[in-house]
Amino acid sequence: MKQLFTFCFLTLSLFSTAQNTGQLGIFTSVLSPDKAIMPKMSVNYSIGFNMAYSPFPRTPFYLELKSSWGNYSYKTLTQTYTFTDGSTTVTDVNYSSGMSSYLLGGKVMVGKELWKVRGFITPQIGLTKLRSRIYIEDPQDEDNCKPLENRVTQKFTGGVYGGEVGFEIDMGQLLYGNEPYTHKLVLTMNFLGSFNHMNYVNIKHMENEVHDPTVIHEDRDINATFVNVGSNSLHEHKIAELYHTPLNFWGFTIGYTRNF
Repeated sequence: MKQLFTFCFLTLSLFSTAQNTGQLGIFTSVLSPDKAIMPKMSVNYSIGFNMAYSPFPRTPFYLELKSSWGNYSYKTLTQTYTFTDGSTTVTDVNYSSGMSSYLLGGKVMVGKELWKVRGFITPQIGLTKLRSRIYIEDPQDEDNCKPLENRVTQKFTGGVYGGEVGFEIDMGQLLYGNEPYTHKLVLTMNFLGSFNHMNYVNIKHMENEVHDPTVIHEDRDINATFVNVGSNSLHEHKIAELYHTPLNFWGFTIGYTRNF
């Protein structure tokens, strides 16, 4: 986190030396999966920041880096586990699945710089990371059950491509009649797809899972192992199923960008 703040400070200092050649912004986005391609995926909600630089001053072209971190599945379940020696324990289990993206784009502005509203189009390419985590609350229970805690159960990174079509609204001119070209409200429509199939899980599609230690799990199952400290008895249960499809998302973003 310290390195991130240092990087942003240095970038801001660089942009401040040139008039209207750079942009820094923050945004929130909503990406909805194409159910025909990703039937087990849920809507991803994320926040992020963007940084753009125009290598050719007074041209409508920017190189833009855009990073986002989001979550598409979160669930807390109170579950009872039966161990191989017949003992049981009850505990709360938190499951979460998230998606982060790191994109490089070529942003092309449409319209004159003096306009209060300007359009833009940004083709993008980059990486998307999908990962899922299980967190077990309060392992110090009366049965001396010590499960795995705060563990990443699945992660996958792959190449993606996408694009944005949107508008920058000049808030300085629109609201105050001053500080033109500085403060922008940004609205976009987004697309994100992957070059190949990607692996991911979604706990929202887990219903009434059996927690019997004798159950045989399939190869695509994501499992967690619990240990009863008093007896060394084991319990393995299914957390989620592994899905293998291309990514295909459509959505929108709302953000704020400051020009330098």
